[in-house]
Amino acid sequence: MFARVARQAVIPVSHIEWRQLLSRLTGLLLSFTLLSMVGMAIMKLNDPQLLPIQKVRAQGSFINLTEQMLLKRAGDIRGGYFSINVTAVQKNIESLAWVDKAYVRRLWPDTLMITVTEQTASAWWQDDGLINQRGELFFPEKNSFPANLPKLNGPAGTHRQLLEHYQNMNSMLEKSALTIQRIDMDARRSLVIMLVGGVKILLGRDEYYPRLERFVRMHTKLLAAEMNNIQKIDMRYTNGFTLLRQQ
Repeated sequence: MFARVARQAVIPVSHIEWRQLLSRLTGLLLSFTLLSMVGMAIMKLNDPQLLPIQKVRAQGSFINLTEQMLLKRAGDIRGGYFSINVTAVQKNIESLAWVDKAYVRRLWPDTLMITVTEQTASAWWQDDGLINQRGELFFPEKNSFPANLPKLNGPAGTHRQLLEHYQNMNSMLEKSALTIQRIDMDARRSLVIMLVGGVKILLGRDEYYPRLERFVRMHTKLLAAEMNNIQKIDMRYTNGFTLLRQQ
C-alpha cells in the first residue's frame, strides 16, 4: 500500500497586500516618532530653566493694598515662561483679605503680570469683619477698617440681610436728611437702628419698614426740631410711639 502524503496549500501574498502591510507599519512608526517628539517637547517646556521669569509686576487701583504687598504674597517666583503655575500664584494673591479678584498672566518673554481688584467695603460686621458690596464677609487687619462705614451687628449668618436692611432703610431716611450709623439685631430678630447723632429707633421683631415709614412721617411733622434732645424713640406701638429725651 502506498502512504498518502498530505500536502499543505501555499497561498501567495499579493503585491497589494504587502503594500498595505508596509503602509500600516510605516504609519505606526511615524505615530510612535511623533509621540516621542511631543513628549520630549513637553518635558522641555516644563523645564524651569527655559525662558525663566525675570520680572513680576502688579497693577490695579489700590487703597488698602500696595504693589509691594502683592509681590510679597506672590512669593519667590521660580519657573519658566511655560512652566510657571499661574493658578497657584493667583490663589496666593487672593488669600490677602483686601484682594477681591486677582488675574495672573504671562507677558512674553519673561514677565508675570498680576492684575488685582480690591475689595469694596460697605459696612463693618460686628467688631472684626467687613461686608463687601455683594454682601460677602472678609476679615482684614482691624487697623485697615474704613472709619466712616456703618456698623452692623447680628446673629451669625445675618450679615447679608442686615446689609440689605441698611441700604433700604437708609434710602427711606434720606428724605428726612437722616443717616444710619449702626444697626443691631438680637437673637430674637428684634431690630434697633442708631442714627448719626446718637438717636436710637426701636423697630421690634417685625414690620420694620411700616414702622420706619411711620417714624419718617412723624419726624417731618413733629420731631425734626427736637432730634438733638431725643435719646430713643420706640416705634413698636401699633398707632403711636414713645420717646426718651436726653437727660
